Parts: sequence; structure tokens; C-alpha cells
Amino acid sequence: MSNDELKGVALRIYFHILSAREPLGIRDIARELGIPVSTVHYHIKKLKELGFIREFPEGYSVSKRIKVEGFIYLGGRLVPRLAIYSAFFAGIAVGLLSVSLIFWDINIDRLIAVISATISSVLTAFEAHIVRKNLFS
Repeated sequence: MSNDELKGVALRIYFHILSAREPLGIRDIARELGIPVSTVHYHIKKLKELGFIREFPEGYSVSKRIKVEGFIYLGGRLVPRLAIYSAFFAGIAVGLLSVSLIFWDINIDRLIAVISATISSVLTAFEAHIVRKNLFS
């Protein structure tokens, strides 16, 4: 199991440990993810051998971040890049709508821009959800 081969259950366990605020024990991981303890133990052993996680007296913690195509790390969480684009388009839509309402200057051009930015935001948010969901399958 290399960095490229990390997928499925091992990837779920890795990201669960990554998103935790403190080290997690094997039983905690098994309970929170709904995976048998023996399966978690097997994958923890492999992740440890690869150097992705390390063991502390309190539990396991991530020691090395892996690169995942189409994702970025924000505050210790893995976020689809498309989610950032979605937030950008949402900001444009809200900004244009706010300016139009504040100055009571609503015209067809601004309306089309707001609708386009809103549709772009919704579509990229939906795609981000699908990409994140497919990461663990």
C-alpha cells in the first residue's frame, strides 16, 4: 500500500484521524466509523508502516499529510477545490445582489450576472459533494 494505493477503508481511517482534534484510539475509530475493530487495527498497522500516522499513549495521530488530487487542506480538513470555487461564485452573487439592492440599481445585466453566479455556485457545490463522496468509495 503506497501513497497512490491508499483508498477505501484505509483512506477513511486516515482522514478520520486527520480531522480529529486529538489522538484517537482504535476502538474510538471503529465505533465512530462503524468498522470492525480488527479491520481498523489492520489498516492502522499499514498506515503506521507507511509513516502516515504515529502512535502516542493517547492514541494515533497523523504524521504526514498525503496529497489528494483536486483537494486542499484548510485548517486540518481536506476540502474539495471545487468547494472553494463554489464559495467564490456565491460571494460574487451576494455582492452583486447587495450592490443592486443598496443602490436600487437592478438592471438586466446585473440580474443575469447574479443568476449566472448563483447557478455556478450551486453546480460547483454539487460537484464538490460528489468528488468528496467518491474519494471514499
